[in-house]
Amino acid sequence: TALWQRVWSDRAVEIGVLLAMLALLSAAFFFQMALTRSAEHTLWFRMVFLTFTLVFIGWYANAQLSIVNLMALLGSFQSGFTWETFLLDPLVFLLWFSVAAALILWGRGAYCGWLCPFGALQELTNRLARYLGLRQWEVPWNVHERLSAIKYLIFLGRAGVALA
Repeated sequence: TALWQRVWSDRAVEIGVLLAMLALLSAAFFFQMALTRSAEHTLWFRMVFLTFTLVFIGWYANAQLSIVNLMALLGSFQSGFTWETFLLDPLVFLLWFSVAAALILWGRGAYCGWLCPFGALQELTNRLARYLGLRQWEVPWNVHERLSAIKYLIFLGRAGVALA
């Protein structure tokens, strides 16, 4: 059998857990009106899901999506695209597929708000800091708006360099 097939069979339990997470998140998106009727239930669901995202995807499975994955994809188009390269990490492949599906189905990405371990860590530590009464520093909205465009310029620059 091919190497990628062995990798997928070796990680069958992790794949099952990730697929269950993605199914639960999809159900939450489909039934978001029912979920958001109670702010307490929504908060509870979100905090548990983000904790699981941080622990399972981030710390245990090490399946963080990154710009490196996109650069590898762009680079593969130059050197001869093969699916085997992307099938070697099944969790990353499934996460990219689910992010693309969420973008098509809901018109927004599910990764940054729900499946990113780094974002989950940020939100959980912010909630903990607020709970402990630590002073919060908030950037004025107009400054945030101006600075947020920089990340897209950096991405476009890196994508251009990868293609060159």
